[in-house]
Amino acid sequence: MQAFTSNFEDKSTEQGFQFIFKCEICGSGYESAFIASDEAKKKAMFNKVSQFGGMFSSRASLAGALGGQAYQTPQWNKEREAALKKASDEAMTHFHQCPKCHKYVCDSDWRKDVSLCSADATETETGSTVMVQTTPAICPKCNQPSGGGKFCNNCGAPLGPAKCPACGTENAPAAKFCGGCGAKL
Repeated sequence: MQAFTSNFEDKSTEQGFQFIFKCEICGSGYESAFIASDEAKKKAMFNKVSQFGGMFSSRASLAGALGGQAYQTPQWNKEREAALKKASDEAMTHFHQCPKCHKYVCDSDWRKDVSLCSADATETETGSTVMVQTTPAICPKCNQPSGGGKFCNNCGAPLGPAKCPACGTENAPAAKFCGGCGAKL
């Protein structure tokens, strides 16, 4: 399952792939690294060879005209899907998934003290005491109320960010692979 489905902007061109992932509360974004398209590189090389050959043969210039576009071909679309998956995994290290509403939010909209997004964690101030009202957090593994600790009271699953044993990157609690290095969590 892909983490970002509607909260990203596709900035891909024929030359390559790039995406902007957005917080589902405030809209602030994270821009992924640009990934060059192999299909576009092949097309450019083919066109250069055809252009050079065209000086000597009209057949070579006809071949250059048939070189076509790399953009939106089945191979380009496969490259785009792979690039989106890689960029999505990269972006996961910059967002948190709320266990209650399942929105992906930035650090500014994440309440670390209650492990919920700011929309689901409301504060009420009474005198000098600050009380935090929340609905029970739902465990991403068993989908039952977790009890609010570091581990689920029902199944024992860890509820905080999953820290990668290989590189130390914090990942979403339900992540199966590290967004920083790709190691299995």
